[in-house]
Amino acid sequence: MAYQWLKTQFLGVRYREHPTRKHGVKPDRYFVIRYKLDRKTKEEPVGWASEGVTAAKANETRAILVANIRAGLRPQSLAEMRAMKEQTRQEDLRAAQLLARASTTLAEFWESDYLPAATASKKPKTVASETWLYTKWAKPALGTIALQALAPHMVESIASQIKKEGKSAATIRHFLALVSQVWNLAVSRSVVSGDSPTKRVKKPRTDNRRIRFLTPEEARRLLDALGGRSPDLHDSALFAGLRAGEIHSLTWGDVNFDAGTLYIRDPKNKVSRHAIATPEIREMLTRRAGADQSPTSLVFPAKNGKMRLKVSKLFDKVVTELGFNKGIEDARQKVVFHSLRHTFASWLVQRGTPLYTVAELMGHTTLEMTKRYSHLAPDTMRAAAMGLSGILDRKPAKALPFRKLKTEGE
Repeated sequence: MAYQWLKTQFLGVRYREHPTRKHGVKPDRYFVIRYKLDRKTKEEPVGWASEGVTAAKANETRAILVANIRAGLRPQSLAEMRAMKEQTRQEDLRAAQLLARASTTLAEFWESDYLPAATASKKPKTVASETWLYTKWAKPALGTIALQALAPHMVESIASQIKKEGKSAATIRHFLALVSQVWNLAVSRSVVSGDSPTKRVKKPRTDNRRIRFLTPEEARRLLDALGGRSPDLHDSALFAGLRAGEIHSLTWGDVNFDAGTLYIRDPKNKVSRHAIATPEIREMLTRRAGADQSPTSLVFPAKNGKMRLKVSKLFDKVVTELGFNKGIEDARQKVVFHSLRHTFASWLVQRGTPLYTVAELMGHTTLEMTKRYSHLAPDTMRAAAMGLSGILDRKPAKALPFRKLKTEGE
C-alpha cells in the first residue's frame, strides 16, 4: 500500500497519517527520520504520535545521530541507539537484581534456592540430614543474616557450640560442608561473591573408622539368630567381605560356580573386582539358585523384585537382642551390618594374610585404608622383624685368594 509522506518544519523529519486511527481529533501520525550515513541516505522509523512521538522529538533524535556521525561517536543509527538503550536497561535491571539479592538472608536463600535444588538432586536421606543441620544449628544463629555478610568467625562460633554440646567431630564437619555448599550455590546464582566463610575455619579431625569386629562365637550366634528370623538377611550376612550395596546389586550373572568367584560392582568407588566364594557361600548360593535364575535376576531381591536400597531394620533389632551393643556409646564400637565387612578383614589379618591381599579382597582403592588392621597381626610383624636378628653378628664368608693362571713359557 502506497503511503503519502508529508514534510514537517524540521529537515529530515516527515510523517504519514493512519487512514482510520485517530490520536485526539487528528489522524495518528507515524514519524520517520532521514540522514546521511557513510555517504548513503538512511531512513529509520521513530514511532507513532499515539506512542508519544512528535516532530520535535524526532528532530532531537536525528540531531543526536547526525552530531555523533560527524564526531565519530556512537550510536550512529536509531537501531544502534535503541540497542544501546536496551543493553543499558538490562544492565540496570541486573544491577538492581544483584542489589536486591545481596540482601538475601540465609533463611530466604535456603527456602527459595538451596532446599529445592537439594531435593531435586540428592537422596531423601541426605536432604533430611542437611535439613536437620540447618534447622538445629544454622537457622537459629545465621538465618536472618544476609548471605554476603556471613563471616568466618560466625561459622566458627557455631562449630564451637556444636562441640560444647558434645557432638562429634563428624557433625561439625558436616555442618561446615553444608554451609560451604549453600555458599557455592549462591555464588553460582550471583547472590554472593568471594570465598566461602568456611574456608578459613579449621575443620576438626574425625576418625569414623570402625574398630569393633565380631569373634567367631559372636558371628555364629548372630547367624543363628538371623537364620531363625530372616533367611535372606542370614544369607546376605555370609558375605562378610562385601559392602551392603555390593551384596544388594549382585545378580546371578555375576556368580561363577565353576571358578568359585563373584563379580562385584563397587557402587562407592565405581570400580569392579572379583571376590572368592568360600564353601559356605557356594553352598548358600547353590541353595538359593533354584532352577530358573536368569543372569539379570538379583540374588537378594526386595519383596517387590527390585534391588534393596538398605539393610533390613531386623539386623539392628537382632543385634540389640543379642546384647552386642549394650552399654556402648562410641559409634565405632557398635555392631552394625558394616561390622561384618570389618570382621572379614580383621580375621584375615589375624591369620597372617598380607595387607596387600586383604586390600585386594576388600576392594580398597589405597593400601592406607587397609593399614588400620595392621595392629591385629603383631605376631606376623614381629616374626618379620625378628628374621633380621643376628644378621650383623654373622661373619662374612672367607674369600678365596685369586690365583693367577700361568701363561705359556712361565
